[in-house]
Amino acid sequence: MFDRFDDRTLEIATVIVVVVIALVILCYLAIYINPQVIFNPFPPDTPTPIANVTAPVGPTWTPTPTPTVTDTPTPTSTWTPTPVPTSTPIPPTDTPTWTPTATVTDTPLPPPPTKRPTRRPPTSTPAPPPYYYEYAGGRPNCERTLVWGYVAGANGLAEANVQMRVGNDQGWREDTWTDANGFYAFEFWGGPKAGKWFVRVFKDGVARSVQFWWETSAGCDGPYSLQEVRIDWRHR
Repeated sequence: MFDRFDDRTLEIATVIVVVVIALVILCYLAIYINPQVIFNPFPPDTPTPIANVTAPVGPTWTPTPTPTVTDTPTPTSTWTPTPVPTSTPIPPTDTPTWTPTATVTDTPLPPPPTKRPTRRPPTSTPAPPPYYYEYAGGRPNCERTLVWGYVAGANGLAEANVQMRVGNDQGWREDTWTDANGFYAFEFWGGPKAGKWFVRVFKDGVARSVQFWWETSAGCDGPYSLQEVRIDWRHR
């Protein structure tokens, strides 16, 4: 049936249908926004205003003045003092006189005899140990933690077969001896090890010096790393 119309007629009909649909949508939108528009076939009922009832105003009460009662002054009686009889003086009576008796004076005791201070014997100052450390230095060592050094006699020459005791703050102890050149060495650990150590000179099983303490670190790369320590000893 549509083959009787040309394309121009179909285009016009399509435009008319689209315009009619748009107008219908606009009418519904206007009715939704304002139901009281003139072209709304079913407008809603207009609400009936409700009358506001005002409560009746009652009579106004006006207070009446009340008379103020004032006090009436009442006369008071005057009191007249009566004379008081004068007392008669009583003659004085004899008062006994107290005579002081002799007072016993305490005789001071003679001072106790002065105790002469006892002469204490002079305190002896302990002599310093015969060996003292002459040089102490250290450096990092990434291969082992050790102590070494030399022991010299009073004449400055190397001293052989000197007992050197090493240990730590945990109670561990060990001994080593100097060689013919007065050299001694002791390795605590095969690498860097943190700890607190000491070394001391012994002779015939008797300590001949103070304990020299130092601490080592676990790392060997820092500026304050310390694993290898040299301590030289000398006889006074």
